[in-house]
Amino acid sequence: MTAAAVPAQRLGLRTRLLLAWLRSPPAVRVLVVYALARVFSAIVLAEVARFQVASTWTPAHPGYGDMLGLWDATWYRRIAETGYPSAVPLGATGDVQQSALAFYPLAPFLARLPMLLGLPFTWAGSIVSLVAGAVAAVGVHTLVLRALGERSTPAVARRGAWSAAVLFCVSPTALVFQVPYTEGPALALLVVFLGCLQRRRYLPAVLVALLLGVTRPVAVPLSVVVVVHLAVRGWRGRRAGAVLGGREALRCLVLLAASGAAGLLWPLAAGRIAHRLDAYTATMGAWRVGGQVEFLKPWWGISQYVLGDHAGPLLLVAGVLGYAAWLLSRRTAVLGPELRAWCLAYVGYLLLVLDPFTSLFRYLIFLFPLGGLVALRPRSRPVLRAWVVCSLALQVVWIAWLWRFSPPADWPP
Repeated sequence: MTAAAVPAQRLGLRTRLLLAWLRSPPAVRVLVVYALARVFSAIVLAEVARFQVASTWTPAHPGYGDMLGLWDATWYRRIAETGYPSAVPLGATGDVQQSALAFYPLAPFLARLPMLLGLPFTWAGSIVSLVAGAVAAVGVHTLVLRALGERSTPAVARRGAWSAAVLFCVSPTALVFQVPYTEGPALALLVVFLGCLQRRRYLPAVLVALLLGVTRPVAVPLSVVVVVHLAVRGWRGRRAGAVLGGREALRCLVLLAASGAAGLLWPLAAGRIAHRLDAYTATMGAWRVGGQVEFLKPWWGISQYVLGDHAGPLLLVAGVLGYAAWLLSRRTAVLGPELRAWCLAYVGYLLLVLDPFTSLFRYLIFLFPLGGLVALRPRSRPVLRAWVVCSLALQVVWIAWLWRFSPPADWPP
């Protein structure tokens, strides 16, 4: 006799809970995992707060709420409370100073809504991140399920979607889903954008791309994803003898233009706000060695610093080529052209513009589709569990390392 044939009252509590869990919709299960993961992150952050020393930002041994407002959250608080400066701040020698112009507006402006109820920014921004992260977690499951479902068996698709969502929730840097940062809103919008591409909903994708362009500086790789999507669709259409209609072709062109414009939207807006065309790039340069944004050079330099003048660059190039070859291999083909194009274009974008510093770790959470590859083989459950344990352990290390570190007394300026 199976468990399903046994009257519910004769089943043990554990069995009844297991059956309820298995029968619940996938979105509900993802949200349960997300909530448990956020409780874990909160406990770790509260424990780390016990060892925090006094600074101009927090008292000694601050509470959980005080810890939410560290680092970039201070800039977003300024934006939410007072907006942006009307000019690029300059030092005594005319050099550009760090300012809120380097930070995108959508997330702090959304935080103004709960602030109307009297909540301080740290809690208001945390609510925005929590809600957006929950939307993103459910969206990751749906997105990967659809991608794998078109190229594998239903069982493999379900396993892959579940592993992607779970690893997304417990990522080593998942604390960003409960501090007033922009990762949560940006990931929610990115998931919706990629889902629109999968379903060929181009006009909604235009709006999402533009919103992403004022949320976080990750909109630039979108145009690469759109080009790949349209190229694959055109190639498949020619093979099937189908031709795009006039309206559909126009939607494709509008989407391509919008995805390209999204990456320029905030830099142009910042220039208009500060009455200086290069306000955004000049302000970003204030965080860089030498006072300007340099393409590729920071990665080259850090590889030489860590691994040597010759071995470092060689290993860097080998790593990049190896990643690209793996992502273009048959093993990852199940992700589909859109998700693979995103994972490739996004890493290329990071290599082009990013300084490889502490922020790099949280930027990697945008490679969430790769989590779906963990569970593609049969009997992959122990592998997923091992990844979860490692992710949670690394989350403890990351929070203890970065959030316990006391910011400089004069930062932000």
